[in-house]
Amino acid sequence: MATILVVEDNLDIQDLLAEVLRPQATVIQALNGVQGLHEFRTAMIDLVILDLMLPGVTGESVLKQIRKTSNIPVLVLTAVQDKEHIVSVLNEGANDYLTKPFDLDELVARVNVQLRHLQRDNFADGAEKLVVSELCLDPKMHTVTISGRILDLPKKEFALLAVLMKHPHQVFSKSALYEQVWQEPYLDSENTLNVHLSNLRTKLNEFESKQVYITTIWGIGVRLL
Repeated sequence: MATILVVEDNLDIQDLLAEVLRPQATVIQALNGVQGLHEFRTAMIDLVILDLMLPGVTGESVLKQIRKTSNIPVLVLTAVQDKEHIVSVLNEGANDYLTKPFDLDELVARVNVQLRHLQRDNFADGAEKLVVSELCLDPKMHTVTISGRILDLPKKEFALLAVLMKHPHQVFSKSALYEQVWQEPYLDSENTLNVHLSNLRTKLNEFESKQVYITTIWGIGVRLL
């Protein structure tokens, strides 16, 4: 199930969006840009619905911060119908937009389009290689090399590494990582993820002991580098 971050300062609109999206996605809600960026950096987000007219940190600023580390779909909501402004936001990296007031059915349809594109692009034939430091992951060939040497990884460890390599330096909660890879709810007592992360760390260290690739941020989650 996809995870959608809704950044909207109007609580009524936010709750309405969460209600219509929850049958198909996990919805994380944020009332301002600071909270939205915090959720983006600590959870595994698949799509962001972003209001542009936020108090404090504007939606445009949030979009710029997201685009520094991620290419996840961002659907912006705006009350401004100025075409030049909308074009500038799209040029800054937004994938789509809706002007307020909007039709809920249309919003759900646009969200589904973006999620289908995301699902199709992930590990699609011809997808670009992921390279972080001496690590190289090839989705098409399903291979990982470290300093040019092949690293043999089972399916789940490969998927975990791919998620981390797509967003280096971003901290992910264990629940977000588990739900992204296993596609089922995470339980606090679940030890499966810890075992796979430990195995992955061990294999990486065997090839390059001086470089710590996977770092645990205690009480928050894990990150690559």
